[in-house]
Amino acid sequence: GRALLAQSGLDCSSANLVDVTLPTGARWEMCWEHRAMEGIVYRDIHFTPPGGPRRKILAQANLAQIHVPYDDNAARFHDVSSFGAGGNNLNSLEPSDCPNGDLLKFGSKNALCRQVEERGYAIKFGSRDMQGYQLSLFSVSQIGAYAYIAEWHFFDDGTIEPVMGAAGKLQRFDAAGADAFSWELGNNGDPVGGIAHIHNYYWRLDFDIDGAENDAVQQIDLLPTADDQANERYSISITDVTTELAAAVNPATFRSWRILDTAVTNSDGHQISYEIAPLRTGHIHQGPSYEPWTSHQIYFTTNKLCERYATNNGACGGNQNLANYTNGESLVGEDVVVWYGINFHHLPRDEDQDVMPVHFDSFQISHRDWTSTNPPG
Repeated sequence: GRALLAQSGLDCSSANLVDVTLPTGARWEMCWEHRAMEGIVYRDIHFTPPGGPRRKILAQANLAQIHVPYDDNAARFHDVSSFGAGGNNLNSLEPSDCPNGDLLKFGSKNALCRQVEERGYAIKFGSRDMQGYQLSLFSVSQIGAYAYIAEWHFFDDGTIEPVMGAAGKLQRFDAAGADAFSWELGNNGDPVGGIAHIHNYYWRLDFDIDGAENDAVQQIDLLPTADDQANERYSISITDVTTELAAAVNPATFRSWRILDTAVTNSDGHQISYEIAPLRTGHIHQGPSYEPWTSHQIYFTTNKLCERYATNNGACGGNQNLANYTNGESLVGEDVVVWYGINFHHLPRDEDQDVMPVHFDSFQISHRDWTSTNPPG
């Protein structure tokens, strides 16, 4: 049954509690739950750095859509809201899926793998070095021919990395062989065309920096100074985001965003925050006008429970998407939700047969001024 666990203070049963202290002394606590459409959802995510304060980062974090438009426009799937990443589509994992880890159950199904893994250097300076660790949680959902591996990495330095792995088999083929939309593949000597397509992954991140109150959003750009036409000097430009916003990544200005607490500071007196810095923007999909959510990569909205999916959302009435959610409401004093999307264009190749290699896409959210120094443990 459901019980309040005094040790963690989190409102979930022991079966749905993740409470892991990594070898460096960093601690992660959270609850998880299963939903038929979103799959695994994480709640009340707390981080405690070695020797530092325990603080809440996120009220909820989950996958919010897998949008898969094919280059021939014969299919434009919305896998999460149309088919679901949970329920019968959620795999029951085997011990071989989770080496050196623990399998966490939803009912009789092994729904989640929990692992503690090495992640390479945590610090390195001359002879001073220390290896880092991460808590890894993942589930696998079979949607059509694709197996989606929804991973979350929680580093011992406080970084959170949502990861999506695409595995399984190609979904659609052109039986006549390659054309303008496909790549010719062999099929027992008979050519077929593997149709190219895009995976647009969207996550929903409900931030509660040290609690639900006092959260604010800023956009940070690095701009050439007005008197410097050679781009030799860049000045920091900070814009307060006070109303709901759809924004685009901008590699030319090294654009990032941070969610900060206006009332809580570290011991240096600096406001604590978490930052989204899109460092992996190799593919960007700009879709047709009837898919307006593809025009931007990040969205800031007020928290509404019916706004569950990035696209194809009928929970609020009608078929809504991120473009509908960003309708100018004030973010001041509100519960801020961040929606972040990344794109991967998949041009098939011979090596994608019979089963394809797994390809992973990810982004990171990292602390900024969360502590006054680096506490490596």
